[in-house]
Amino acid sequence: MDTSLELVLQYPLIKIKPTTEDNVLLLEGKFCVNNKDIFIKLKQTSLIDGQQKYELRRLDVPEKSQVQSILDNNCHKSIVEVLDSIQRLLKSKVQKQLPDYCIIYRTVLHEYSEFTKFFLNLKSCKLKEDLTVVYASATDNGSREHFVEILVDYSKKSSDIFKISECDLPLRDEDNFKPNNSLTALFDQFVAKIELLQPYFDLMEEFDKNSTVMDPENPKWKESYRRIWLGENISTIITMDPYNIYHRPSIKFLGPDRLVDPYNEALNGNLEKWVYQENIFQAILDLLGLQVFPKREISAKQVNLLVEYGECSICFSLRLNEKLPEIICTNKSCEQFYHDECLYNWLISLNAKRIFNNISGNCPNCEKTISCPVLDEGF
Repeated sequence: MDTSLELVLQYPLIKIKPTTEDNVLLLEGKFCVNNKDIFIKLKQTSLIDGQQKYELRRLDVPEKSQVQSILDNNCHKSIVEVLDSIQRLLKSKVQKQLPDYCIIYRTVLHEYSEFTKFFLNLKSCKLKEDLTVVYASATDNGSREHFVEILVDYSKKSSDIFKISECDLPLRDEDNFKPNNSLTALFDQFVAKIELLQPYFDLMEEFDKNSTVMDPENPKWKESYRRIWLGENISTIITMDPYNIYHRPSIKFLGPDRLVDPYNEALNGNLEKWVYQENIFQAILDLLGLQVFPKREISAKQVNLLVEYGECSICFSLRLNEKLPEIICTNKSCEQFYHDECLYNWLISLNAKRIFNNISGNCPNCEKTISCPVLDEGF
């Protein structure tokens, strides 16, 4: 059979292209290996004795050196025979590289079955239909539910295929969960962390029950701060160390100076009184000079306000890129809140004056002088 006709019949997507060089052709196109199209480009040179020499110009697979070896050792063969040899090589390589997922599937199903049957602290558990994720939760001593997402890493084949990708616990840099081949052993790590954080959960639950939490809107256990309402136009951000709640917390007040100053004075006067005590919630109240946190009552009039207390008066939202509005107009008849980014962009648009690391201009609400830090371009 004529070689060109055989090429068309066996490899219809491979095209022959003549070149300006004598006795030289370029062959390029796609051929199929295990139901996958692979692009190849070859240079064919006809030798004086009638033999053909082939040089690999492009191949979209990693085995380029092995394919070139076939070409170097088979210079006398036709292009169809050469392509047959390359196809056989790539088929054998691909078959060897395919992992045996059936073994991993059996492992995942067996581990999941054992896990759901015998793990006593398990609150809920669900395996995704494609066997790639396990969703589970456990309860702590206060009957609080904690969720975890466990991925099945099939690239590991049979070693440490389970790893925790997401959970609602506050984690430090050194708190990475170690992947494991046992779903139960990995979940044990999660439960051990829950037990370690019991005092922290108890404290945050007291904040949520006994104060008006403005932020986070729907508190999660991994969020170790609370922005608490203290009165109209004033709030405090209390940030705890989840792993040492007896360490004095970080406390910051948000509001106009006339309201913040008395709280700062009380806080500074009480700092030396901070001592270890069993009731850490009461100790924080003592720091603030309070007996209880005031409760905020929302009236019908407040519900209909365009901008609610604490929200940015430019973007009308409480959080922007996970940041709270922290700049407050010092004009007592204004006292509007602004995000750093919003106010900075507003002042830049007005060609405001820059003085060292601050930029000053007119307040968007009252047009009195207001300033904010100059932000980096990557804020």
